[in-house]
Amino acid sequence: MPRRNALLHQKFGPLVRIGPNHVSASSEDAVQVIHRAKTGFNKSSIYGILQPRLHNQILHNVFSEQDPAIHARLKRTMGSLYTTTAATELEFHIDSCVRLFTSRMEEFAREPGKAVNMSAWLQYYAFDSLGEVNFSRKLGFLASGTDVDGICELDHKQMMYFALMGQSPTLERCWSRISSLAGARAPNPLYTFTLNAVNERKNNPMHSTDMLNSFLALHKASPEKFSIREVIAATYINVVTAHDVLAITLRAILYYLCRNLSASQKLCEEIIQADRSKLLSKPAKYTEASGLKYLSAVILEALRIHPSTGLILERLVPKEGVVLHGKHIVEGTIIGVNCWVMNRDQGIFGDDAESFRPERWIDNEPQVISRMRRNLFTFSTGSRNCIGKNLAMMQITKIIVEIYRNFEVRLFDPSQDWHVSGGWLTRQTQMDMILESRRVDESSHS
Repeated sequence: MPRRNALLHQKFGPLVRIGPNHVSASSEDAVQVIHRAKTGFNKSSIYGILQPRLHNQILHNVFSEQDPAIHARLKRTMGSLYTTTAATELEFHIDSCVRLFTSRMEEFAREPGKAVNMSAWLQYYAFDSLGEVNFSRKLGFLASGTDVDGICELDHKQMMYFALMGQSPTLERCWSRISSLAGARAPNPLYTFTLNAVNERKNNPMHSTDMLNSFLALHKASPEKFSIREVIAATYINVVTAHDVLAITLRAILYYLCRNLSASQKLCEEIIQADRSKLLSKPAKYTEASGLKYLSAVILEALRIHPSTGLILERLVPKEGVVLHGKHIVEGTIIGVNCWVMNRDQGIFGDDAESFRPERWIDNEPQVISRMRRNLFTFSTGSRNCIGKNLAMMQITKIIVEIYRNFEVRLFDPSQDWHVSGGWLTRQTQMDMILESRRVDESSHS
């Protein structure tokens, strides 16, 4: 769907009707009107499908909440916990997962030519690092090297269900009621883990710097502003919405670098030179790694060329309707911008927007780079942008440094393309890789 959506815009322009009541929009003006102006348009009912529930009552959260007043209250209450400064206080949790991931990859590297299912292992890192950051506890993916409790498989099925049934939320509500009455809904082990973790922490407080303790502190200070139900919702959403963004972005970085050897070489040289110059701790601190210009360019380019969402980010046209590109779009129409389309706008990102070229984030004029950054739509924008962006960037940056600092990475079978899911999420599989440890003289040890 994402590539088809992009082709439709190339053929028909910035506004394309993709369903009886759905319009895909792609332009700077559209982003400004739909997402940035005032509070932006309200989210559509598709997001209601992703609303977690407790005792059959909705758990309000910053991702799937459709009521703008509730969303604004939650964001005001929690916003300070998602700043770069706040994320830095959680960095030691990520370090723990980076070390474990690197250790597991070293095991593979000791077996020359062994295929590593990198698609799965990057997902494992995402889940465990989010478990550490939120609960001071890994979920066990990296230690076992397996899909713990089938969480990955179940999550994939849920996202495919969401992509399909989200096209008819009314039908989904009926089907959901029938499934619930029939007892046909499978338990969600990640949600169960979250409930147990919150209840355990309430009953047995522990002194740890993590998101759960921060949420509980907010609740204790103002229970009327931030209920225990909202603590549960916030921790659950932190994990369930973030793990795919992390894993998809990390897969894109490794895959595109394997397909672009000059970019891979430049990145390796930058990291190894920084290591030799004693500019990087072990593992690298975020403040150190974020100063590596080519690394930053690689991450931005991966976020641009392979966003984690493949459908339009649905919004509802408000009561008075809206005029975009000379067309009046009536109230109630579902309209949205697709990250894959916006991130390939040649007028913004260049004539080679279909190509992976990190240099575009370095070689262009400052005003061009500023415009590209402003219109990079992967984390959305405006009041409903991704609240966890700062933490995600830290998790991505730190693991990429250690992968390319310690290993040479190449595709197990360069003749085989990866497989990309075309639903709500653009997950990648079939990207087995070979890891070789770097020689001692290639990378110094601090």
